[in-house]
Amino acid sequence: MQVGDFDEEPEEDAPPRATRRDPGVTHRDPYVPGPRPAAGPGATRRDGGDAAAQPLLRLPGVLAERFAVVAELPVQGAESDLLLVRDVAGGEFVVKLFRRGYHADRDVWAKLPALGSPHVLRILETGEAEGRDYEISEYAAGGNLRGLMGSPRLDVEQVVAQLSDGLAALHRAGIVHRDLKPENVLVLGEEPVRLAIADFGLSKVLDESVIFASSSRTLAYAAPESLSGQISPARDWWSLGMIVRELATGRAPFPGLSETAVVDHLATRAVPVDGVADPRVRVLCQGLLTRDPRRRWAGEQVAEWLGGGAPAVAKEPVRAQGAGVPFAGRRFDDRGELARALVERWDEAALYFFGRGESGEAWRALREWLARIPDDTRIRLMDGPLAASDLPADVKLLHLVRWLDPGLPPHFLGRRVAADDLAGLAVLADDPAHPDHQVARRLGKGLWEWRLLPVLGGDMAPIDDQWRAHVAAWNDLAGWLREQEATPPRLAARLPDAGSGEAQVLLTLLALAARPVEARQRIAEAAARARARVSEPVPWFEWIADGAGDDPLRLLAVARAAPVAVLEAEAQTRDRRATEERSQELDRRWAERERQRLAGRGKAVQRAVAWSLPLLALWLLGSWVVGALFGGDGGKGTSSVGGFQRTSGVPLGVLVAFSFLAWGVQCGCEVALARAQGNDYLPYGPWSWLSRFLGVSGRGLAKASQTMSGAAQRTGRRGCGLLLLAGTVPLLLVLLLMAALTSVASLLWWLVLVAGPVAHAVAAGVRLHRWRQGHAKAGPHGEGAA
Repeated sequence: MQVGDFDEEPEEDAPPRATRRDPGVTHRDPYVPGPRPAAGPGATRRDGGDAAAQPLLRLPGVLAERFAVVAELPVQGAESDLLLVRDVAGGEFVVKLFRRGYHADRDVWAKLPALGSPHVLRILETGEAEGRDYEISEYAAGGNLRGLMGSPRLDVEQVVAQLSDGLAALHRAGIVHRDLKPENVLVLGEEPVRLAIADFGLSKVLDESVIFASSSRTLAYAAPESLSGQISPARDWWSLGMIVRELATGRAPFPGLSETAVVDHLATRAVPVDGVADPRVRVLCQGLLTRDPRRRWAGEQVAEWLGGGAPAVAKEPVRAQGAGVPFAGRRFDDRGELARALVERWDEAALYFFGRGESGEAWRALREWLARIPDDTRIRLMDGPLAASDLPADVKLLHLVRWLDPGLPPHFLGRRVAADDLAGLAVLADDPAHPDHQVARRLGKGLWEWRLLPVLGGDMAPIDDQWRAHVAAWNDLAGWLREQEATPPRLAARLPDAGSGEAQVLLTLLALAARPVEARQRIAEAAARARARVSEPVPWFEWIADGAGDDPLRLLAVARAAPVAVLEAEAQTRDRRATEERSQELDRRWAERERQRLAGRGKAVQRAVAWSLPLLALWLLGSWVVGALFGGDGGKGTSSVGGFQRTSGVPLGVLVAFSFLAWGVQCGCEVALARAQGNDYLPYGPWSWLSRFLGVSGRGLAKASQTMSGAAQRTGRRGCGLLLLAGTVPLLLVLLLMAALTSVASLLWWLVLVAGPVAHAVAAGVRLHRWRQGHAKAGPHGEGAA
């Protein structure tokens, strides 16, 4: 839209837009924790509303031990968060927590306690906790100056007197506030009104340069020179003039205008003060809102005005129209002003002047304007980088800006790129949530690919040389580690060659070149955290870490390789837990099986006795036959039985006694086996060999074998005892008949009575040994474990 006077209402087709950091509204709903009465009508920045009743932010541990969070204050800055807290004594304070990546100026912290002005908010404590800077200040229950706008109790001269006293104290200490606005002026009391300047997050000492960023100022109250990053106390006096103008007119500056329109106003025209009705206040506004910072009123002139004097007001110069190079709605004929405008609107300038190449009208206008400048170095600029077809537009613009104003702080892509800023690029590139994440990656890539550090001037050339040496050393190290057989293939993605598209490694090496001491410490801390994250031994990672020593590149490799090692360690942990759970399940199953096995001891003993009874019958029958054929009544000599001669034998009673003894040995062996094996005794009973033998015969005998073996236990069917007895008795009769035909039958039977139990005992021992071996293999951790 066409921009007119900034106090006019916006056009209907252009909806109002707030400026970047000035919301244009007050926050007057105080948070009321418990029975605490509501704050006064001025509660704003440091008084939370109902939305803050459930604070999402938390205090770092060292502060949480001392304070309880009352509310999260609703108006948060771009670089910090504000929390209303209460200590154990009931006192309320404001904790300002700087966001990660933002740090307070330590010189400002050091100077604030010594100011001694009642109109500068007291900072009670400063420090760092969990990687975040913090400030603790007194709590202003009256809110801020925005809440008192339009109040009849507010006197302009009273406000000017208090704020000028606070600014003078800051400037005497060498501090420039840089963000003075009604929201940053707190109301300490209302009867009478007592004001204090607060919020020093953007404050800087005078000997430091300014960072170009949207968070470095509030445009509605910013001085024109702040657009180029200049820093001086004059900036704060301009902001005071804008506050006084708002108090006098009742209108906020730049209502409804976009940020682009506000920047254009500040860069091209004076701020009108015709709406200030009081002539004395109008003169004050004219003096404070002088565009030239060298001729602007400062503390001396304001003090004279407060004393009733009338200091001189500088006249604003009138610029000729039509001269210079056109850009952003105006013409520039001053090299420094054009350079600052190009930096402020970098993306637009790069496309405008160089986006269409030499065929663009803007490029031709720039060439014509450059040709009229009496500087012979312009030829090298115009025929060199500006005419190079292989250079991108951003690089050409960098060369142009450096030539236009070599004294301007170095910038690229619209961001300041001084030596102290290089180390911070790696932090931004590693934080995808940060708004400057992609810009930092583009900066690193551009500075590397086009070797721009020497172009930026100053002490950048040695940093560039050291940077490239680090990159070469890193590439050698990363390539060597990737080639090792011990390292996994997926590690290659974490150890890429710097400069091959991996911005994070490249910018970390840049930080190592720019700020070696700090970068080494951060890399060492990152490597230590990485090693702590690997919970299980990972041999290849331990090899890399143990050999790192204090070599920053090797430590960087440790930090980069850690995520791969963490995945392996987590996989090992999962496998170990699964193995433990499986082992526990096997132990549980085995314990249940053992319980059931041992519970079957009684049944197994009964079966052992029952299955050994046929052996008793065998011994008794054999003894009766031997006694009947060869036994006697104790006489001596021989006798004839059925035509055969027999010798005198042992009485039948003795044979029966020894038969019971032989059976007792065999029964005891089986009972002992049954006690040891429990339920396992049933499939490994004394007749299992016969059941296997019978299994090779027909279907009927196979059925008997199943019954006589472990099937009897599983199915509950009867065994083959009668079948065994039927098969055993004829065999016994045959053996007895053969023995009767020999002269040593009685002696053989005694041998059988002795050898049979002995052989049975030996066989029982063998069976017990084999069962124990099989039992051990089938155990929860044996070869047969599932």
